[in-house]
Amino acid sequence: MDQTDMQIIDRVLAGDTDAFAEIVARYQRRLYDLSLRLLGDPAEAEDIAQTAFIKMFSSLPSYKRELAFGNWAYTITLNLARNRLKRRAIISFLPFWSGGEEEDPVIEPVEAGGDPPSRLASRDLRSALDGAMAALPPDLKEAFVLFHLHKVPARDIAETLGVTPNAVSLRLFKARERLMNALSPAYPELKEGI
Repeated sequence: MDQTDMQIIDRVLAGDTDAFAEIVARYQRRLYDLSLRLLGDPAEAEDIAQTAFIKMFSSLPSYKRELAFGNWAYTITLNLARNRLKRRAIISFLPFWSGGEEEDPVIEPVEAGGDPPSRLASRDLRSALDGAMAALPPDLKEAFVLFHLHKVPARDIAETLGVTPNAVSLRLFKARERLMNALSPAYPELKEGI
């Protein structure tokens, strides 16, 4: 029977430190993916995810249980990634598509199967999305990635980012609008659905 995050945390706090490996297994892919999308570098993303787990483990005794553990994990990871970006003083390219592993939360915008022209068009659209995502400001990019790719509810994103749910909705609207404006010259059919 799968245990909840809180049950695992209780085990860790009771002295079963090996139980934290279950938390790592549960969140590793998500935190790495978030870091990769924000930083654009696999090695840095791995470093941020590992640092986030170390920070979570050492801060577990002071974890406030009224916060959802997943939101707390995202908050720590986002803060570490933001600090890394500040140190770099530039925003790196954000790979929008991470390679199609089964556990990857990415959703393909166009069916990958089918004839060669369809596959080529899908690849071209992905490339255009990559470029458009790279141009988003960090606050819009964070909200967009969490909501659309990680399927985090808006109220949880608000808690994670420390903003109101209305602010999250506004960020998502602005991100979609910027992406649509960036993509519509080459893909006018995308505006038809609006």
